[in-house]
Amino acid sequence: MPSVASQHSPKFIIHTLGRFDVIKDGHSLVMSSSGSKKIWELYKFMLTHRDRAFTPETLMDQLWVSESYSDPRSTLRRQMHRLRQSLVEDDTAEHDRSLLFTNGYYKWNDHLQVEVDVDRFEQLIKLGESTKANTPQKALDYYLEALSYYYGDYLPDCFDQHWVFSVRNHYRRLYLKTVVATIGLMKTYAMHDEIIHLCQKAIQIDIYEESFHLSLMEALLHKNEQKQALEHYEYITGFYYHEMGLKPSADMKALYKRLLQTNDPIKTESNLYEALESNMSWENAFFCEPSVFKSIYELERRRSLRSGASFSVGVINIPYIKGHSQSQHDLRVNHLKLHLMEKLRKGDTFALWNDSQFVVLLPGVDHDLMEKILHRILDNYPNNDTIVINQIKHLTADLHQSISN
Repeated sequence: MPSVASQHSPKFIIHTLGRFDVIKDGHSLVMSSSGSKKIWELYKFMLTHRDRAFTPETLMDQLWVSESYSDPRSTLRRQMHRLRQSLVEDDTAEHDRSLLFTNGYYKWNDHLQVEVDVDRFEQLIKLGESTKANTPQKALDYYLEALSYYYGDYLPDCFDQHWVFSVRNHYRRLYLKTVVATIGLMKTYAMHDEIIHLCQKAIQIDIYEESFHLSLMEALLHKNEQKQALEHYEYITGFYYHEMGLKPSADMKALYKRLLQTNDPIKTESNLYEALESNMSWENAFFCEPSVFKSIYELERRRSLRSGASFSVGVINIPYIKGHSQSQHDLRVNHLKLHLMEKLRKGDTFALWNDSQFVVLLPGVDHDLMEKILHRILDNYPNNDTIVINQIKHLTADLHQSISN
């Protein structure tokens, strides 16, 4: 049973999801603390493992593995003293302090009046799961309240602490699972606006979770907002390709087919040109994804076979510079992309084939003229000494085989 003193002790509210703070009697102890990073690491560790007890040596080994101390017990006592100062527990009775030292072990005081966001987060999800079958509307309310606690990863500032990784992944998986369950319930009530709002928030937390994007685009389709759905499809598939080299999944391709089927039927010449010319911009050369470049290449090849019209494809290589980071290389590639977009003709097409090569298609141009054009464009580009135009005459046949595949 809690002691009489503990029943009157201050209530703590602790935030761990997407931020860290300890609120005591309505005041932030973290914001007002002048303590070092180490004392709060100690507090976070004990909070995370509040069902366990640790010897001083074990605590030191778990927290600061790369550091050695001649007297770990004395070092830990000093850190504990500083932590208690930050928790305003200097004059608090021993049994009412946040961290107790009993029989040679440090442990969390489970008699404290403490509200931790992750505890409430898990509790609400369990309530949702237990009521989902019989009272889905009530389960939906529980899920939504649980998700309102999740602002981001567990203890995000502990990015270099190995002990937090498995716990962080646990809450992240729980969050993803709950978002999917919530969307499923929302679909049964046709809550498309709410699905869009939830997916947009979830994407800010985890942009790599494909199911969020699929649910967002499906909800947009239900609201007849095909344009926004297509724009999001183009954005996220481009993002996946550039960030991870991933092509659209089978689910993404299936949704894309559904998006295309929603285009209004073409009944008149006016309908046709309005549909084809919407959102068109011919101010610069056309930059596209490799898959689109392949289609344009195939159309030009067929036209060339049929009419004899010439066209050429070239490759521009941007080698990595020794000592440059990946971010510096990506920035250099992006600068060259903007330069090519401005300097190539409006009817020309180019694509970023991989992270260090552009492919360029110039209609009405033979190989020799293309080489001159590209050299002239690059002559006007700063720091072009490492950029290489391959032997286009010999490379085009190989590139044709690559594009055709």
